[in-house]
Amino acid sequence: MRHIVPDRAARALSPFALLLAAMAGVAPAHAEGPPTREEYFRYVPLAYPRIVRQTEASVALSLYGDPNDPSYRDESPRDGVDDTRHQRLQSLAVRFAPFMVKNTYTFPSDHKVFRDQAGGLLLNLDTWDLAKSGAVLMRSDSINFSTLGRPCPEDGAPEAALRTESAGQDARDDCRLVGLLREFHPDHPTIPRLRQDAVDAERAPFTVMYFDFPGYDPKTWMAAFKGAVDRQPARRYLGTEKVYAHPFVHAVKGTRKAPPGYELLIQYWFFYPFNAGGNNHEGDWEHIAVALSPRSAVGRTLTEGELRRILQGDGPEDGADPLVMKRIEYFFHHNSMVFDFARPNAYLPREQWQAQLDARGEDRPGEKKLLARVRRYVWADEAETVINTHPIGYIGADSKGLEQLLASPGPHARESHATYPVPGVFKNIGPAGSTEAVRQDFDHQEYFTHPDKPLPENVVRYDIASRIDLVPDWERVYDLALVDGQVRREWSWLILPLRWGFPTARSPLSGLVAHSDMGNLSIVGPAFNEGWNRPAPSAGFELYVPSELPWFFPLDVQDDFSNNLGFLNAPVALLITLPPFDFLYRVVGLPVRAVVENHQPVYTPQERLPRRRFTVEAGVGVQLLSDDFTGLLLNDRQRDEWYGQLIALEPGIAAGTNDPNLLRPVVIPAVSAMLKVSFYLGDKFTSENTLFHSRSTLGLDVPLADRVTTFQLRTKLNMWEYAGSLRYNFLRGGFQPYAKVGYGLTWYRLEDGRINGQGMANPDSYWVRRPGFFRNLWPNTLHLGAGVDVILVKDFLPGVRGMEGGLRAGYILSRHELGVKDLVGLNGLQGIVIEPVHVYRNTFELLGTLSF
Repeated sequence: MRHIVPDRAARALSPFALLLAAMAGVAPAHAEGPPTREEYFRYVPLAYPRIVRQTEASVALSLYGDPNDPSYRDESPRDGVDDTRHQRLQSLAVRFAPFMVKNTYTFPSDHKVFRDQAGGLLLNLDTWDLAKSGAVLMRSDSINFSTLGRPCPEDGAPEAALRTESAGQDARDDCRLVGLLREFHPDHPTIPRLRQDAVDAERAPFTVMYFDFPGYDPKTWMAAFKGAVDRQPARRYLGTEKVYAHPFVHAVKGTRKAPPGYELLIQYWFFYPFNAGGNNHEGDWEHIAVALSPRSAVGRTLTEGELRRILQGDGPEDGADPLVMKRIEYFFHHNSMVFDFARPNAYLPREQWQAQLDARGEDRPGEKKLLARVRRYVWADEAETVINTHPIGYIGADSKGLEQLLASPGPHARESHATYPVPGVFKNIGPAGSTEAVRQDFDHQEYFTHPDKPLPENVVRYDIASRIDLVPDWERVYDLALVDGQVRREWSWLILPLRWGFPTARSPLSGLVAHSDMGNLSIVGPAFNEGWNRPAPSAGFELYVPSELPWFFPLDVQDDFSNNLGFLNAPVALLITLPPFDFLYRVVGLPVRAVVENHQPVYTPQERLPRRRFTVEAGVGVQLLSDDFTGLLLNDRQRDEWYGQLIALEPGIAAGTNDPNLLRPVVIPAVSAMLKVSFYLGDKFTSENTLFHSRSTLGLDVPLADRVTTFQLRTKLNMWEYAGSLRYNFLRGGFQPYAKVGYGLTWYRLEDGRINGQGMANPDSYWVRRPGFFRNLWPNTLHLGAGVDVILVKDFLPGVRGMEGGLRAGYILSRHELGVKDLVGLNGLQGIVIEPVHVYRNTFELLGTLSF
């Protein structure tokens, strides 16, 4: 589970600032080997987490049975739930159990497997004195959960009594656990730090309790849990599939349009022994929730009578009015995404559903496509004759955060374990608003109506009773745990504020803020999660309402990161982001990518939706060329001809006796046709590809000795240029002032040469730096510029959403070598026709823009 505090804190900083912070060494001090107690103390918050109570509606409607009812029996299993109600809730949990699609080799598993292995599972208890400067460890202790289940004598019994036959072989762990449960009683704790605000001046004990699972970083976790077969765990973890189902009742307040009522939800909690995504931490709990309802009532809340009938099992679950999924709530990191099957009603015939869909319109790009995916979830077959009651959850994803640049090449950051509803690229969900990509896919309609067809190897089913543990509210088992050793063994993990893993692990953002969870700390249990007993959205889980965008253009550089390249992502991402390679990759290479790449849509929150993804622009530019361009007249193909005729008419030119101030370069401003294709990387950065062409007059006027006749040399400068630019937009929205820098390939030649109106024997010069295969491909032009980009009209083409039109005006200063070799200033032309090292162009551009 990604932690709420670090994500919010991290989003306040830029991703690049976080990357620099991580590179600067704010990560834990241990470079190799497991972290120490002293190291983890620097990071754990110095406060106990708060447990979440049962809902008032669950109590009022006796969700887990009424202990005052004469027929109430809690014997098999002893878990605070009436045995008959347990069977009913278990049946519902199986009916709506998820099918989970693995990203790698991990899947929701049974945490008790660690307790039952040789050596057991230790609950470590480290008590620190917060009244002392620094990390002062007062004592360390442990409780072995594998030895629990024995009676504990009354408080105050001597140590020897704990080993009596009546107490079992060794009741010390049980008794320590009973004492711990009383110390951390949710309502009446015995430790001062929980029951009162004031603390002693001399001592301020603070206990960190945690399990410690195998491994301490992604490398050692993989060694401990990954099997020899691809996408399979180590052999000892085969057959440990488990989800923890927690039902609760949610009371819905009435409105002017709807009366008050109830909802019955089942939360499915998933345990993983580690998290190795954008953040690394040992131990992980994730969850989804299913709201269930009779098909006839999906559009409203349930009455008390309807809810009681469901809990009592009155009537068949299938039939004319079956129990169905009203909605599924998916939780990933600090987000919750809801698949609502009631609005529009996905259980209606397609024509009626389509009418509801059309009536609501489309508030977001791709909204109707996403709602079509939502409808498809509730049908087990293409013909829509069999209802599906099982959520599909995609486990984890490939992190696309900047932490990739800190890793060595090899598989990395693929185990975030967040639960996604569909394949795709999810934007703004991870640390610092980073991206995660779900690349797996599973078409449930190919399998759910064909029970004999084996599921793909990457799909794990949980609609089997033995793979589901029913989890009651902690209030149902707390008192039982004090007196019943078996209940204590099975349920104390639910009650105590313990951490599920060693408190800290190496992670990119760890240590950025002292005693704060920056994603590197092990997590607490489900009952301490802000989502426990709360429907989405809730505190800590913001509603994720995305737009769906096509796959072929990324929204930022990180989207192209590979989870196998590590720091090599930097040059690869740079290569396919810089023009012209971005154009080659995204446009020219699109047919190839369409065949070989995994095509998944891109999901991004509405408030983060980029204004534009790419733009096509066309217009004109006026280029003011410097007089130095007359150096092109000295090209070796045309120079001898025009210079020979000049000195024949005016011998003083060769002798150097003429007045050079009378020589006049002729450089006419060039009007260029311009075409641009731009790709937007977020709202701030843009890569531009520009092609322009111009023809302008270039020549020389030389007055002759009679002061009446003028020698006139005229040519047409045929200039082409490809320019690639990186642009920074200062503002978001429809008015964007910007600045840019870039480089380019510029090639040109002189054409249609004429001397005093007569065509030259060689009217055309050679091309200067015309690019070809493996020649003249290195940029020879640098430029910088500024301007303003204004959107004038939106959605002006019927049926095409997101198209915008506007104008752009800008200025560009370009500098490049002239490119003519062996230039020599001829006698009498020094200072006018010279050999410049560089030439400059000032370009003013005005373009119409078409954005998507």
